Amino acid sequence: MKPCPHEAEVKTLLRSGHWPDACEPELRKHVESCDRCASQLLVLHAFQSARTEAVRVARVGHPSLLWWKAQLRRRNEALERVSKPIATAHIFALCVSLLAAVALVGSLLRKGVDWSSWLPSSSSSQWDALSFFASINTDWGLLVSLIGLGTVVLLSAVVLYLATGRSR
Repeated sequence: MKPCPHEAEVKTLLRSGHWPDACEPELRKHVESCDRCASQLLVLHAFQSARTEAVRVARVGHPSLLWWKAQLRRRNEALERVSKPIATAHIFALCVSLLAAVALVGSLLRKGVDWSSWLPSSSSSQWDALSFFASINTDWGLLVSLIGLGTVVLLSAVVLYLATGRSR
C-alpha cells in the first residue's frame, strides 16, 4: 500500500473540474493502470456529482424574499403572543356578563316578580314619558340590580370592542 505520486495531481484536476478534458494523456493512462488513482477518481467524482445534485435540488430563494418571510413569521408569532391575553379577556368579559345575567334572573325568580306590576294602572291610552316613569312601582333592590347589570354589560361590551379593535 504505497502512495501513488500522481494522486495529488488527480485530486487537483478533479476538484477544479478539469478531469478528463484538460489533463495530459499520460495521466489518463496512469489512472487506467493504477488502482489507487482509479478508486480515488471514482470516489471524488461520486462526491462531486452528489454535491452538484444537492446544490441543484436545494435552491435557495432571493435574500430579500427570505428576509420578508422571516419578518412575516416574526410578526405572526408576535400576534399570536398578543392575542392570547386578548382571548382571555374576551372569555372573562363573557363570563362576567353571563354570571351577572344569571344572577339577576335568579334573583327575580326567587322574589317572584310580577312584571305587570311595573306598568301603570291607568287605562288611558296616551301616556307621556314623565307620567309613565313616575307611575312605575319599583322595588329599589331590583332597580339597583338592573343598573348594576347594565353597567357590567356596558363595560364588558366596551372592553370587548377595545380589545378587538386593537388586535387587528
